[in-house]
Order: sequence, then C-alpha cells, then structure tokens
Amino acid sequence: MSESWKRTVTSVSDKLFPGLAFYHPYAEDGGLHLGNQIVSDLPLQMSLYFNIVFYPLWLVSSIVMLSLKYECLTSMYRFLVVTIFVFVIVVECLRLYLGYVGNLNERIPELAGFWMLSVLLQLPLQLFLFINENTLPQPLDRIMQLIMIIMLLIQLFTGFKALRTAARYQANRFHIMKFQLVSESKSDLDLRLKSE
Repeated sequence: MSESWKRTVTSVSDKLFPGLAFYHPYAEDGGLHLGNQIVSDLPLQMSLYFNIVFYPLWLVSSIVMLSLKYECLTSMYRFLVVTIFVFVIVVECLRLYLGYVGNLNERIPELAGFWMLSVLLQLPLQLFLFINENTLPQPLDRIMQLIMIIMLLIQLFTGFKALRTAARYQANRFHIMKFQLVSESKSDLDLRLKSE
C-alpha cells in the first residue's frame, strides 16, 4: 500500500509541479534516472530584486537632477548625457529582465545576454555618469550612481557564478541523457536479438 501511495503522490506532484522530479542514483531497476536540480543563484536573484526596487528611485532622482543642471551643461554634454540616460534606461530594463528570467528558468542564453549587457554596456555607461566631472554631478547623483554601480558589480560576480553553474549542470544533464539513450538502445537491441 505504501509503495502505491508513493507513486500516486509522485504522479500528482509531477503534474502540479513539473520539473521537480526526485533523483535517486540507486533506482530499483538498477538504472540511473535523471531528475531535476534547481541551480538558480539566490544572491543573484536577491541582487536583481533589490535593483528592480531601487531602479525607479534612481530613475526619478536622475531625471530631476538632470533637469536641474541641464542649463549649466555645455551643448555637447547636454546631448551626450541625455543620449546616455535614454540608452541606460533601455539597457537596464532589458538587462534586469534577462537576468531575472535567465536565473529563475536556468536559461543559459538569457543569463549570457544579461552578463554581456552588464559588462559591455551598462558598466561603462554607469562609470561614465559617475566619474565624468563635466556632467556636473551633484551629491545625490553620486550617491545614486554609486549604489547602482555597487549592485552592478555584485550582479557581475554572482551572474558569472550562476552562468558557470548552470552551464556545468546542463552539460552534465546532457551527458547523463546521452548515456541513458545509449544504454536503452543497447538493451532494446539485445531484446530484439534474443527474441529472434
């Protein structure tokens, strides 16, 4: 009775929560069964969450500060700062979405896109807004940019770790599935030969 109860509960839980299978290396039939392990990175997810919460505050303060100092900027820096802000806003939204989806769903392309956007675009632009004195940064600008850069650096390190962990896990899963398919096809061939 208890074995049938286990199967029933497992079947129902697989239908309600697909992908959370139980992995046991010593299965009853002697084979190796592939289960799913959750490899999402908690520090990355927490950092993304805090960044999503902080982003509207950064956006409002940056727009207010830009409007206050806009007249004091040279015409070249007016164009440059506005262009960079628009670009940072678009890239940040895309970057946070890719990081969130890539980490929770353990999708390597989204995580790689998140990490590359962070390194190649967002970090240089945020550093430009933080370091360049010709943009006339105010204390509020400095504080908000510093917080964004700190979160970005945390996400770079944790994102790299999450990407590496997910890639290793997917590679191991692929190899186990490959070996299972080979062993199943070999046993099917043995059964056909015995039946003939």
